[in-house]
Amino acid sequence: MLTSRSGSTVTDVDSKPTSEYHDEKPSKKRGRFVSRLFQVSRSSSSSHAKKMSSSSNSRPESTSSPAASSAATTPYSRSTSEQQPAYKRVLRDVPVADSVEMQQQSELVFVTSSPADSWKEEMAKLTRSIAQHSSSGGINHEDEWKAARNLASSVIRAWVVRPGAGTQSTVIPGPESFAERNKRDCLSCPKCGGVLYQVVSLACGHSFCRKCATALDHCYKCNRADNPAGQADQLKTNVTVSTLVAKWWANELTAVELRNLGNQDFSSQQYDQALDKYNQAAQSAAGDFTLLSNRSHCFSKMGKFEEALKDADLVIRLRPNWPKGYYRRAEALKGLGRHEDALLSLLHCAAMERTLMSDVRDDIAKALYGIVSSAAKQKTLRTVDRTMAGGNTSRASDNDDSSSSSSDGAVMAAAAASASRCLTSETEEEDDSDVLRNSPERMMALSIHQQDIHPKLHQLIDRILSELERLQKSSQSVSIRMVDPAKVDIVDFECTLCCRLMWQPVTTPCGHSFCRTCLDRCMDHKAACPLCQTSLETYLAERKQCLTEFLDYVMATYLPNEYAERSILHDEEMKELASSHNIPIFICTMAYPTVKCPLHVFEPRYRLMIRRSMESGSRQFGMCSYVQDQPQGFAEFGTMLEVNDVEFFPDGRSVVETVGGRRFRVLRRGVLDGYCTATVEYLMDQPVDPSRVETVKALHDRVRQEAQNWISSAPANLRQRILGHFGVMPDVEPDWITLPNGPAWLWWLMAILPLNPKAQVATLSMTQIEKRLEAIQRGVAYVRQRTL
Repeated sequence: MLTSRSGSTVTDVDSKPTSEYHDEKPSKKRGRFVSRLFQVSRSSSSSHAKKMSSSSNSRPESTSSPAASSAATTPYSRSTSEQQPAYKRVLRDVPVADSVEMQQQSELVFVTSSPADSWKEEMAKLTRSIAQHSSSGGINHEDEWKAARNLASSVIRAWVVRPGAGTQSTVIPGPESFAERNKRDCLSCPKCGGVLYQVVSLACGHSFCRKCATALDHCYKCNRADNPAGQADQLKTNVTVSTLVAKWWANELTAVELRNLGNQDFSSQQYDQALDKYNQAAQSAAGDFTLLSNRSHCFSKMGKFEEALKDADLVIRLRPNWPKGYYRRAEALKGLGRHEDALLSLLHCAAMERTLMSDVRDDIAKALYGIVSSAAKQKTLRTVDRTMAGGNTSRASDNDDSSSSSSDGAVMAAAAASASRCLTSETEEEDDSDVLRNSPERMMALSIHQQDIHPKLHQLIDRILSELERLQKSSQSVSIRMVDPAKVDIVDFECTLCCRLMWQPVTTPCGHSFCRTCLDRCMDHKAACPLCQTSLETYLAERKQCLTEFLDYVMATYLPNEYAERSILHDEEMKELASSHNIPIFICTMAYPTVKCPLHVFEPRYRLMIRRSMESGSRQFGMCSYVQDQPQGFAEFGTMLEVNDVEFFPDGRSVVETVGGRRFRVLRRGVLDGYCTATVEYLMDQPVDPSRVETVKALHDRVRQEAQNWISSAPANLRQRILGHFGVMPDVEPDWITLPNGPAWLWWLMAILPLNPKAQVATLSMTQIEKRLEAIQRGVAYVRQRTL
């Protein structure tokens, strides 16, 4: 499909048979339109070979390099697809018979199927339009500017997106993008790519320059949208990171301060003072690409385009994937009058970052418009000179080659005759007011102009495609920021709470960094920073304690041995906490297997215990009832609780949804960080004697029936409370007699029976199902007697 910039669309030759063209009989006006759109070549000869020969002879030789000349493709050239690159495929000739007259002339329409030829056709149309309006004195800048913008959009899309299979499209391969490079660099600002100046750390753990953070609506590295711009004024400078940056890159920080002062002078249009600041900053950090970009811009404002170009080229060498470097280079090149080079730099700028396509389109359109306008004016001047010379062209100079002059004169005469016929037929239906505009001199100029293939503009297209190929093959990568290992000291990374190497470091909004577990333990007691006592209630409520990437990366990269030892120590601590024998004990109430047990956790020691059980991966702890006469105040028997869900409140409290698991017996007792622990052995029901199976089953059915009778006869409010808190009685399992804890309904019944704690502990400790059934039967009878 080839679409003209005026909005008309012509079907590709592969999708429409040739016979359809012969069947149609459009008007002469439509035939003229098709001729203009597709660069129709008219000739009086009936031989196709002669037509192609005369068309190719009318094109002047290109003065570009051999490679560029051989790659150039025009609507009048013939080649095979094996001899030219894919984007310069052979042009297909399609016979179009719009009328009997056109059939007699054997008119051919050459449809181009490559971007290069499409761009050349659009450039030729734009050149003719500008030349015509310049010659006639007409003004149609709006249409010409629209055509230039459309051409710019087409070129940009080819540089940024390459057609793929079907509806697929892929970004052109080439250097790693500036944003992707910044994602890999953990020691620089993810937005500007420079040294971290007045560094702040967001809730996601990524650190930015303060100035960059204030303009963010999401994190550049993780795309986390925590409204950082609204919180940047509340964030304090990261104390630990800023200390390390000042220690490792002091010269770059000095350069940033001078650069900021220079930017202030630049904003006030005090360019000389700004340049002095930039020069001083360059002495401290010669490799600061942002500084060099600013200085290049300052040079451009001062009219020193050579110096601006040098700085822009240096920026590109330092950061070949930074779009602004190419934009600065384009500014300098435009100032030097090198518009074609400026156009290529703008295209590089668009290719480096897809989001800049719309931003630089107008700049590219202006460059194209300027180049085409200049070419059109030059051609108009040459055309006028040739027209004024008239038939004396062949005798212009005695030193010229006679054969060449004769050939040129013949070509011009043929072109003039052909254009005269076309223009005469086209103006037959026009008003008399157009007679002056279509004078013989005017027709002669237009005919010569239409036959000109615009070699310089075509060389520009070839150069654009050559640069595109080079960009696609480029694989240059940019190194990331490094630290001098001699400057890395382990003391700089010690946690002020545990006095060990920070593990999983987090940074508070007040700018202090700690081990994550150390900070959590402190906030269990008080929601304030351990160092400056700044309130951390909001920080605690949001629960967004993410690792500070800068600190974790430096420790893993430059302190690998110490980091590995700290990791091993942490893993050992987690394994100890997850041990199935030495378990944490929650002293509260009696819990039973398979029965839900929701807990409201608010004491600091139990906050820590629940958090550790989750972090260690065990997700369980022991529950024992309070018994005053027992050591450490908890019973000898208890139940393991498995955590299903934890819901935190803003003040640190939580509701923990648990369900009972295995029963255990306490062997040894201990204390860890304020909460009790125990070494336990787990209990299981003894197998039922085969001779007692039927007796046990009969007892089981009898006790269940008595329990159901009691519940059904209980007061309505009591039944509602039971059903609301514990749900309905569980069904009987098919293999209940072989289960390690017996049937689930039995423990459900134990949970709702109002028995004293000693009776509950005694029943929990039983390992014979028959004795437990008998004890529960007595309990049901006792409760039923009291409630009825």
